[in-house]
Amino acid sequence: MNMFSTKDRHEFRPLLVEIEERPTSPLGRGLLWAILAFMLIATLWLFLAKIDVVVTARGKVIPSGEIKVLQPIETGVIGSISVIEGDYVTKGQILMEIDPSVTDTNLDSKLKNLELLDVEMARLTALVKNEEFYPSKITNDKNLLSTQKLIYDTKRSGYHQQLQLVTQQINQVDSQKKSITENIDRVKKLSDSAIARTERLFEVRDLITQEEYESARKDVIEYEEQTLVKEHEVNELDSKQTELIEQILFITQDYKNKLLEELTEKRKEATMLQVEIKSIQFKQSKQRLISPVDGYVGKLHVHTVGGVVTPAEKLITVIPKDAPLIIKATVLNQDSGFIKKGMQTAVKIDTFDFQKYGMIHGVVSHKADDSIDDEKLGPVYEIYIEPKEHFLTVNSEKVFLRSGMSVTAEMKVGKRRVIEFFLYPLIKYLDEGMSVR
Repeated sequence: MNMFSTKDRHEFRPLLVEIEERPTSPLGRGLLWAILAFMLIATLWLFLAKIDVVVTARGKVIPSGEIKVLQPIETGVIGSISVIEGDYVTKGQILMEIDPSVTDTNLDSKLKNLELLDVEMARLTALVKNEEFYPSKITNDKNLLSTQKLIYDTKRSGYHQQLQLVTQQINQVDSQKKSITENIDRVKKLSDSAIARTERLFEVRDLITQEEYESARKDVIEYEEQTLVKEHEVNELDSKQTELIEQILFITQDYKNKLLEELTEKRKEATMLQVEIKSIQFKQSKQRLISPVDGYVGKLHVHTVGGVVTPAEKLITVIPKDAPLIIKATVLNQDSGFIKKGMQTAVKIDTFDFQKYGMIHGVVSHKADDSIDDEKLGPVYEIYIEPKEHFLTVNSEKVFLRSGMSVTAEMKVGKRRVIEFFLYPLIKYLDEGMSVR
């Protein structure tokens, strides 16, 4: 009978002999094969297994028509606040008013100036057309009425006085011409008589003295000279009369030209003033912040009557009534090329732990064509996701999505082998390391 086991057989041998002859432990051999098998399986998994490539986008839940933000267009003072947060409002309802005192004063001044210009244009038009002027049809301002009527009467009276003065000079010339013409006719008659007398004396020149005949001829010559002198005077008066008529035309034309120039200038001023008035009226209309849709007051950013507001400052947000909720998110520039319309998404609601309460699903309904700059992320693209579900079940109760909830959207854009996650960073760093100087 063998009193010693195989294990005991080597206990009392020399150390080196014991090491050489002791058989290998089956446990160690099994462990080695297990490690080798694990490494083989892990290597095969790295090369053969694929995992999803997911693009994430941060965003929030908003109404489909976007939240309406009401802002002032210029600096002002809050006059009244008619709503509080959560109030239901209808389209066209006044929510807040900016004190219109400054714009009202400015508008009144502009309207007064326009009224003055309208009266002045009516006065100038009446003067140009030589018509009567009735300013009471335009304004009820007594001071303005009396002033413009006085200007009209003075202008018209001065113009007519100038015409009357020149007309009197023309009449005087006419009288002088008439008198001279009558004198010419009388002299011509005397000249004709003298010529006839000379002809008779010429026939009996043998019976009369030479002096008598020469005297008759002298009278003829004298009458002819007088006629020439008078005709020259008539010509001079004709020239003077022509000059006076031209002077009347010049006075009339100059008078109308000045009136038309002034009228044109007034019309330009009136046009510019009308533009300014429309601008003030537009600003005045924007001093009443009106709800653009039926909905609810989401956020009231100011609460102090008398507080100062600045242009483009957010004052009130209105959430449209019954507007379907969508998700607005931003995708990084380097991920935007993988996002397509119609892509399926998984949306995690930050309010509820998705591992416990799950997530909702949706579809990308729109992707922006251009990027916007984010202060922290740089260029990003906006996408809109239409959720397929609008609630999560929390503690056996349905909790519906609400506007303003922050979310994280995940979109599967493809698959990648596991080995690529280890190789790509290595290849990238090697490539950059070799290319950098």
